[in-house]
Amino acid sequence: MRKILSLTGCAVLFALALAGCDNGQDVPVPPELSEISVSQEKIGVGQQIVLTAWDETPMYGNLYQIKTTWKINGNEVVEDFTHYHYVGGVGEYTCYYTPSKAGTLDVELSVYMIFNDAPGGEMEKTVSKSIELTVYECDARNSFWGDSVDITLQREPGLSPTPASDGVYSGEGESSILGMSAYAKTVRLEYLFEKEKLVGINETFSVTPNTNSGYQRVFSVFDAALRTLESTYPETSKRQAIVNTSDAEYVDVVNKYAAYGTLDSQEQTDLGYGIVKGYVRIEATMSAENTNIKLTTNADPDNDAAAVILSYTER
Repeated sequence: MRKILSLTGCAVLFALALAGCDNGQDVPVPPELSEISVSQEKIGVGQQIVLTAWDETPMYGNLYQIKTTWKINGNEVVEDFTHYHYVGGVGEYTCYYTPSKAGTLDVELSVYMIFNDAPGGEMEKTVSKSIELTVYECDARNSFWGDSVDITLQREPGLSPTPASDGVYSGEGESSILGMSAYAKTVRLEYLFEKEKLVGINETFSVTPNTNSGYQRVFSVFDAALRTLESTYPETSKRQAIVNTSDAEYVDVVNKYAAYGTLDSQEQTDLGYGIVKGYVRIEATMSAENTNIKLTTNADPDNDAAAVILSYTER
């Protein structure tokens, strides 16, 4: 009887050993990755997004090395913008990315592992997940209409509530007009909210005559801003002359410019002077899919200056 039990015991142990091999107890097992999640539903150009994934099932084995790789449209994201965190037996994977243009993002996370004390052919394991995302042009600056105050403050951190104006957050930032930093390092920003939802943005900066070109500089800065916007929205741009004087010298030159005429240096000086004094101004309008854009000026004769005002509103 003892021999039978002994043989039976040996058989059981042998069977358990085989089962141990069969169920992978001695073979490393990689984690099963979750789907990749993104920090926001709608992604805009210039908006930083956070991509995350985690181990839905833990890895098993004597891990020697792990390497995580994030690729976006086939290009590897540099390690400074990725992070791997292992806590409580669960790995967490993070990638920070700011898209520079509209279109499709093909995102892939790959996790490569090397295990010690693994059977032949089982030392290396790789698991991966992928997702396709769409990036849209923002409605204005780096925002979408309807964004909450909290989201807007994350994207424009220099803003603060304006005490005298309910629903207005203001601060300083860079102009959204390409090249304007050469004329104004910062602009005054106003973000307008209705019922906690973004509905408008204003950018304002001051321009003054200088000793070299005088009032021609006022015209030149406004003209540079306007032509940049018109090249961005060529099919919808319009110019309108606003006249507050009967002086033909200023009326003629502003109408000529509104009709897309080319001004000589004296006419540019006259228009710049008229803008500063408030005699005339140009109101230029254009539009995008969801946004109305307006560029104009506000005279500030007491300070021998003019404010250049760019407004974005929901269309």
